[in-house]
Amino acid sequence: MPDSGPYDALVAHYEACLARHGDTPQGVDWPDAGGAATRYRIMAEAMRERDRVDVLDFGCGAGHFLDYLRQSDDRKLRYRGLDLSARFIDLCRRKYPGVTFDCMDVMQNEVVVPEADYIIMNGVFTERCGVAYETMFDTMTRLIARVFPHARKGMAFNLMSKHVDWEREDLFHVPYDRISHFVVGQLSRHHLIRADYGLYEYTVYVYKAAT
Repeated sequence: MPDSGPYDALVAHYEACLARHGDTPQGVDWPDAGGAATRYRIMAEAMRERDRVDVLDFGCGAGHFLDYLRQSDDRKLRYRGLDLSARFIDLCRRKYPGVTFDCMDVMQNEVVVPEADYIIMNGVFTERCGVAYETMFDTMTRLIARVFPHARKGMAFNLMSKHVDWEREDLFHVPYDRISHFVVGQLSRHHLIRADYGLYEYTVYVYKAAT
């Protein structure tokens, strides 16, 4: 993510949520705990193996996905968190001693992106916060293209759906066909779009190989 430009606005927005609401779902700008738990479940289901799995929580925020995995997933998971916000990384390091959390801008050439079996990007692309639509789309696709080679097996990310009663200007609503064109053209033809979990969004699973 660039150290100036579109993600500055997003980092500032989420840090303001943390300052206002503390270490809660609202502190990472999810409306409620139930919806947040649903998203964590959908992200966890992207990981197809039942044995040991390495996972990179990209845009980890306050580390709530780690809480979900510890409470609800019986696989042997090795977790690592990454975020652009130093405030969130400081919080996570205090909460989870012994777990690796990185504060880094992966779009910097000298930065080495951590490798993992699966890279999870939950909520990284759901809000625009005033960033122009095409700027957001270009930033998103460049970031995903940068990160995907470091996922040994696959990745997952979510976006706001276009199939809603109305679209919010502060959110990032992306058509299925446009994201599919990008995924197939630049990442992998092995992908799945999930919109079966009751929220006004969808999640894209992208795999290195077929099931």
